[in-house]
Amino acid sequence: MAKVAVVVTVLNEKDHIKELISALKHQNQPPAEVVVVDGGSTDGTWETLKSETPKWHILRSLQKPGNRSVGRNAGIMATKSPIIAMTDAGCVPDANWLKELTAPFSKSEVKVVSGFYRGLPHTVFQKCVIPYVLVMPDQAQKTEFFPSTRSMALRRSVYKQSGGFDIRLWHNEDYAYAHGLKKMGITFVFAPTAVVGWYPRARLSEVAWMFLRFAIGDIQAGILRPKIKLLALRYILGVYLFLYLWELNPTISVYYLLLLGTTYSIWACVKNYNYVKDPKAFFWLPVLQYTADGCILFGTLIGLLLRTTWATNKQS
Repeated sequence: MAKVAVVVTVLNEKDHIKELISALKHQNQPPAEVVVVDGGSTDGTWETLKSETPKWHILRSLQKPGNRSVGRNAGIMATKSPIIAMTDAGCVPDANWLKELTAPFSKSEVKVVSGFYRGLPHTVFQKCVIPYVLVMPDQAQKTEFFPSTRSMALRRSVYKQSGGFDIRLWHNEDYAYAHGLKKMGITFVFAPTAVVGWYPRARLSEVAWMFLRFAIGDIQAGILRPKIKLLALRYILGVYLFLYLWELNPTISVYYLLLLGTTYSIWACVKNYNYVKDPKAFFWLPVLQYTADGCILFGTLIGLLLRTTWATNKQS
């Protein structure tokens, strides 16, 4: 089997960095190189990394201020192995992660492997966040599974051919990178047993900011997901019917709004409760649904305005 390098980017992950390094140390198939790139942490992450580096001879720690794209490119360029595996801070790889992730490369035609992930919740709120952020196991194999840098690997030759991660993208850079690979004609091999655990955001404000960033990042990368169009159409029709009924009878329009809101909240629970199975989810799932919808639509609008501004500046 060819040598494998593991590249990780971190930013303000002091609480989880030791756990991540420990998980990489105890892989059943050890890597040949591990490079952790700090993006400019201010919480002691960098100091923790420096203290851990001498304890493991294959571990290198770099500091490269900038976004995750900048960090990933720097980390990959600091390695030599022909296969590059990636995960993120805030993740904990299973003991068999690297073995399962790199096994498909025994076939020369395999270029990119998509690993999987699962949530590591501590609260009911975090359990409810997971189905809004991660692809759930029963949905993963319904379509081609695009790689996420939480758990993915690729050949160095593919990385060089792709030109690396776009350093202009600050938010959803791995999704954009996967789409770029697909445009190159590369097929992804899915390794569902190459699993990393992921710690969900613990507060609603953090989740809202994450949704907003993802939406801005998609538009920044020129990606408009089909679900965004359906989401926008859903709200446009809802508002149109409300205003139409208001003109006919304000009381009926209020009842319509209450019925629509209740139905939508029930739908949010029905589609995701099975992943949570806790009565508190009946509160948090609708809250997260409306939060996701609002942040995604607002983030998409911001992204479109920014792209328009950039296009105008280029022309002037």
